[in-house]
Amino acid sequence: MPRMIHAWPRFGLLSVFLLLTACANLGNSRDTESDDFERSQKQLVGELPLPKGARLLSDQSLILGVGNNWAGRIVVSVAQSPTETFSYFREQYPVAGWTLVSSTRAKNSILVFFKQDRTATVEITEGPGLIGSKSQVTITIAPRSTVTEPPKK
Repeated sequence: MPRMIHAWPRFGLLSVFLLLTACANLGNSRDTESDDFERSQKQLVGELPLPKGARLLSDQSLILGVGNNWAGRIVVSVAQSPTETFSYFREQYPVAGWTLVSSTRAKNSILVFFKQDRTATVEITEGPGLIGSKSQVTITIAPRSTVTEPPKK
């Protein structure tokens, strides 16, 4: 009987160890899934800067092409506030080679950038209120217009 009394503390310690190990592995699994998701986004939209933790809403997005040559519209949910998100795009896109053409900061903020032969329009709105989503961002990428005006007579 005395051996059984001593077995319970060992069993309890073993249970705690197994529980902590399982939780640690679960956390790593989430990190791996997050890394895989971010890699997939990178393959789709190339080097387009997105706020950390941005989640692509594929059912609302239309991507034609892949990598740095895609065109279309992506919609992402962002954990940062609309003000923080606006600041992110205003600061990070020029670092990535995009030139800011115009911006309007309001309830629905809009920034317009160009880079080489592409134009990016970034619209930031308040998020739908889902857990972890404070802002929603719609980015439309299109080739810059090559239309020239006819010569004046």
